[in-house]
Amino acid sequence: MGAVLGSGILILPSYTVHAAGPAAVVSWLLLSLLSFPLAYTFARLALRYQDLGGISVIVKNAFGRTMGAIVGWYFMVWVSVGEAVVGVTGSSYITSAFHLGRDAMYGFAFSFLVVALVTALIGMKMSGNLSLLLSGVVLLLLVSTILFSMPHVESVNFTPFAPHGLSGVGSACVLIFWAFFGWESITHLVPEFKNPHRDVMKATWVSVVLVGAVYTLLAFVTIGTGTSGDGSESSAPLAVLMSQALGVGAGVVTAVITCIVCLGTVNVYLASSSRLAFALARDGVFPRWFEKKSGRDVPNRAVWFLFVTNTVTLLICYVFDLSVDKLILVPVTLGILVYIITTFACVKLLWNDKVGRWTSMLSALFCLGVAPFAQGYLLVPVLVTVACLAYLRWRSHREVTKQAAM
Repeated sequence: MGAVLGSGILILPSYTVHAAGPAAVVSWLLLSLLSFPLAYTFARLALRYQDLGGISVIVKNAFGRTMGAIVGWYFMVWVSVGEAVVGVTGSSYITSAFHLGRDAMYGFAFSFLVVALVTALIGMKMSGNLSLLLSGVVLLLLVSTILFSMPHVESVNFTPFAPHGLSGVGSACVLIFWAFFGWESITHLVPEFKNPHRDVMKATWVSVVLVGAVYTLLAFVTIGTGTSGDGSESSAPLAVLMSQALGVGAGVVTAVITCIVCLGTVNVYLASSSRLAFALARDGVFPRWFEKKSGRDVPNRAVWFLFVTNTVTLLICYVFDLSVDKLILVPVTLGILVYIITTFACVKLLWNDKVGRWTSMLSALFCLGVAPFAQGYLLVPVLVTVACLAYLRWRSHREVTKQAAM
């Protein structure tokens, strides 16, 4: 839940209504339903392999070492940019609420990365406890907001229902993928569980049901109460909704919910992704420099790498004034490709598992159907693929040269 209940709840109500109109609630429902087979599939295979490499190991066992490496690279580039997106998203609402400047916005974004860095370096237990606390608070606030907002929903706010037709619903689905990224993180973290066979599926089902229900109902009341915003980056419908529902100042609500959500998301992804980087290096498809852990069993070099890349991303956004709604499509598109390849790998690996076969096929087909709506951003995974293949070829040539010299 810490990985999935993320920054999407801050920005996506505005962006999705701008893309699809009130029909955005259909997009939220579709992605919520997709979460059931998707999370189940990931959890089943995570329990089978129990490796820090997670999705990369799953794909490698299905389609070979090269494809596993490509998926691992997709994920690493996705997170190398995505955490900065989370930080800018959250900090933009804090600075907007308190009328602070652009410099303050990037200062807050950087502070989110620093807190996640410190907790990740301390160890998984610290990261896990922080995530549990933050996710619980977020869930409580969202459920309270939904309950208090229901009486204020009006049918007039749902007309016209689909002003942009099916393409609008599809475009909203692409954006909403950002809100549902996180189910794959369980594949990297299973080895950290004391009793994975007892706890992983239980945690997965509880998370899927709660997250799906909260997201769909939140979209419904946001649209139904007319607080979905105008689709601009400065629009903060969740803050308005919570202010109306709970009777708290919008600025205070914005600051509190943003800090909790962004810290929780960045914290979980830094912890899980650093373990993927370690596993990729261990398997020889990522630089060996990452194959090192600290005395606390933390892949500290990978943690620092992700911190630095996201800091650089923040710097680029600051210098070139890049907007979040454009930057977010880079990690979203990579994430969709990761899910497509991983779910097709799950189809192969779970073919003899009757339930797993159908859940993985359903997940794969839905992810495949959403991908074309990413349009020009599909060039990003193409470039990452070229870079990965070039590295693997260089690495192979280097090893052959070493052996010949010996």
